[in-house]
Amino acid sequence: MKTKKENKRIADPEGAVALGFIPNLTAFVIGLGIAYFNNWEVQDMVWSLWLCSLVLGFLTMLATIGAGAYIGLRVIRQNDFDWPRQFPVIAFGIAIGLFILGFFSLHFGAFHAGHSVFLQLYFPIEGMPNDGFGSAFMNPARLWIMVFQHLIKPYGLFLIPTIIVERQAVFKSLFETVRNIQTGNTQLSGDVGDNLSKTMFRPYINVVRMHLLIFFFAFCYAINVQSFIVFATVYFVYFFPWPELKKLKRS
Repeated sequence: MKTKKENKRIADPEGAVALGFIPNLTAFVIGLGIAYFNNWEVQDMVWSLWLCSLVLGFLTMLATIGAGAYIGLRVIRQNDFDWPRQFPVIAFGIAIGLFILGFFSLHFGAFHAGHSVFLQLYFPIEGMPNDGFGSAFMNPARLWIMVFQHLIKPYGLFLIPTIIVERQAVFKSLFETVRNIQTGNTQLSGDVGDNLSKTMFRPYINVVRMHLLIFFFAFCYAINVQSFIVFATVYFVYFFPWPELKKLKRS
């Protein structure tokens, strides 16, 4: 009889773990290289983190809504609903998804818009309004327009490696929902509900982490320490693929 340790090795072979670690490590190095070769200063580091928090937060929420939509479609398919019974289910699902997206857009977007006011005050970017994105406090559409106007060009490329490194956390609710359904998990409803509820708070946890990083950068700025080493150290602590490295060591 095989031991639990042996079964774990079979379920999580070294090759599969390495394949998960390599792209994360590559993306990590690319992100660090972007900052280095563009000679980023403190304001660049701060605003790139602000942009990552906003984009990753919305991607997380869209993945959560996608997980809910996938569940709805599976329910319709498994119960073989005819069209008169499909329509109210689909309409209800769309309404719930739009409500969640609208509420999150207003709340999460307003949080970042208000935060940008202080960032622009202490870490100003040339060409951006003096109040940052304060004029888009309760207007998510305007917020995204202004973000594309002022931040995507200088920092948009940095989003690509960051999304790759954070993809497991961002799309966790969708990945786990699909896997649970396809494996016929009998505890599907409870697992999915728990995963989706946790996902709702994950973007805000990232916001808190971003705040801590910005305070750290502000402190370094105040004591005239603006070396790239500071950014590299913080980037290494928060974005290095530590979970994959631990799995690789165990395998």
